[in-house]
Amino acid sequence: MDVRITSSGRFFYKLGTGKEEHYHQDDYQVQLVIAGNACNYFDGVPYELQSGDIVFCRRGRYHAFKATSKEGVKMLEVKFTAGDPYLQEVLLDIETKFSDRENLIYSLLSRIVLEGQRKALHYKAMSSALLAECLLSMNRLCLEHSLPLYESNPIHQLRGSSLGTKSEVLEMVDSYINTHLGSSFSLQQMAQECGYNQDYLYRVIKKQTGLSAIKYINLVKFEHSLSLIQNTELSLSEVGWRLGFENLQYFSRFFKMHGGISPSEYIAKVRHTTRTDY
Repeated sequence: MDVRITSSGRFFYKLGTGKEEHYHQDDYQVQLVIAGNACNYFDGVPYELQSGDIVFCRRGRYHAFKATSKEGVKMLEVKFTAGDPYLQEVLLDIETKFSDRENLIYSLLSRIVLEGQRKALHYKAMSSALLAECLLSMNRLCLEHSLPLYESNPIHQLRGSSLGTKSEVLEMVDSYINTHLGSSFSLQQMAQECGYNQDYLYRVIKKQTGLSAIKYINLVKFEHSLSLIQNTELSLSEVGWRLGFENLQYFSRFFKMHGGISPSEYIAKVRHTTRTDY
């Protein structure tokens, strides 16, 4: 894929500041909000943005934006040109505004910005390769072709009020759950050993993830079950035992409830050797 980056950077805009209406004759532009809020205008139409939102501006399109939150707005930005006919088709399906998932686009854009800052050996080629992956991923997100829940990492899209941030409370909760994966524990025990009031702990988990404490614990366990199936040769009974399930039947019901398929179906998808011809 023939794509050339013309600029990349990390920017901070104070409340009320931004860019007046303008257009780029040759460049496309991707912006991702790291923290704060902003309002982008495309051909006069407003798009309200918050942390995790992505805006894609096509070349020649009039646009403007300004920070709208008291603390200002932090953004990642990449501009590029694209002459590849295949890439042009990919770009056609990318929407003006959509949301990141699992910090995927954030991670790729951050690496592009870092490559530009460091200018290490082959940084231009590396940056272009990262951008190609980024644009293909954006296309998938917009077409809803991303992996289903059981092949994704759902925890990452729940944690934190800003990208790249994980609260100290949630760090402690995760550490406790990971340490006690193979044993049963009460929510009261977890709160006491984490050093927090039980009601306070519940409120923090709910605020940060949108889930109750019990649902969050179960989702952490589900995430670990995915990792054990993907990265080990343990039997399903052994996986279930390591996660504190007394028998395979109980673990199978738990896995299907969260993943939509049985663990035996999933193990067939990720462990069997397959060949793909292109």
